[in-house]
Amino acid sequence: MRLHGMCALLLVVQACSSKSDDDDSGAEDSAAGTTEPAGEDTSDPAPEGFPDQPEPFTVSVTGAYEGSLAFDTPTCSHRTGSTTFRQFWRGSGHVFVLVVEMFDTFPGEPGDYGASDGVRARLQEEAGGEGNYFASELGGDASTLTLDGFDTEANEAWGAATVGTLGDSTGGSVMLSPDSVPVWCNAME
Repeated sequence: MRLHGMCALLLVVQACSSKSDDDDSGAEDSAAGTTEPAGEDTSDPAPEGFPDQPEPFTVSVTGAYEGSLAFDTPTCSHRTGSTTFRQFWRGSGHVFVLVVEMFDTFPGEPGDYGASDGVRARLQEEAGGEGNYFASELGGDASTLTLDGFDTEANEAWGAATVGTLGDSTGGSVMLSPDSVPVWCNAME
């Protein structure tokens, strides 16, 4: 009798287990042996947190200065508690620097900022050449800054900036193509 009771119990457990598998509204991943609810997005979510360093990039400059400029070295400055944020891009030749900044107006947090918030950009010849200097406040289009992340504890910031049209003091102007540049700071001096 005891044997019959255990067999009956085993049959009940198998039946319940089998019914549970039949009623499962998800799909089983045979390789991983996991079950995902039906209709749920199983793709990997967008990565969060500090991204890898952007690839070097090249911009074409047209207008009062003509040329192709490569940038590969990012540096940033923002002291804790400061209201100034600067993203510098330099090329291996250190001839030009491309800067996007909020000078004395940065609130110290991620967000979308424009010229009315104090965002400005400049393209400045640092070494040799003719001493070219172009700035957004002298041009026709405003610059923007989008910080997707800003972490003062890790000393990191990331996002993108739009440079816009940059002007010079003589009425000339330049346009960069593309005019969107990455913002990437793995240390803020």
